[in-house]
Amino acid sequence: MALLLGNGTVNSAKKIREIAVRSWATLAITAAAGLAFAWPRLAGALIYERADILAGQVWRLWTGHLVHYNLSHLWWDVAPFLAAGAWLEWIAPRLARWFYVLTPPAISAVLLLGDPALNRYAGISGVATGLVVLLALVQLRRNASEPRWFWLGVLLLVAAEIIVEAASRAPLFVRNDAGVRLVLLAHFGGIACALLAFLVASRRTGSSAG
Repeated sequence: MALLLGNGTVNSAKKIREIAVRSWATLAITAAAGLAFAWPRLAGALIYERADILAGQVWRLWTGHLVHYNLSHLWWDVAPFLAAGAWLEWIAPRLARWFYVLTPPAISAVLLLGDPALNRYAGISGVATGLVVLLALVQLRRNASEPRWFWLGVLLLVAAEIIVEAASRAPLFVRNDAGVRLVLLAHFGGIACALLAFLVASRRTGSSAG
């Protein structure tokens, strides 16, 4: 019994190491968000600032999503990002990593064009929302071991959260600092990127199979 337990523990530890190695991009982005939170001067150089982006500091299109205003903001953004991202990167690494490269600037572009009054933005929630949706769609298409109702429920929960936040005009979980407003447009941008990524990946898979 002790041997079986020991083997099970070793196998579990090995599995966790394998997931960590394969999900390196997710872990690197999570670490970068933690570093930005711990180093305010760095956060100031990374945050989405509309004027600075239009002045040529285009890296903020990517890096603005790494910045968070408080610990509550960091936790509720990074927790779903890390969970969904590690899972997606484990089962579809190329898809996950391309999503990481293209989605942050796409969301920022949506904010630049769709919300000109938004001078400053921070948070990875838009990317995380897109990741959760993309993971659910991929798992539904793969006929994963989890029952279909589980992933359909995930999609319904995402929709319910957005509806509640739109109605209340406040985040459901995150504690907002004074002067900080909810930007649902970022979540819509993340979902749109997820749908587009899923459609492109599905077409590529279909073409390869044919």
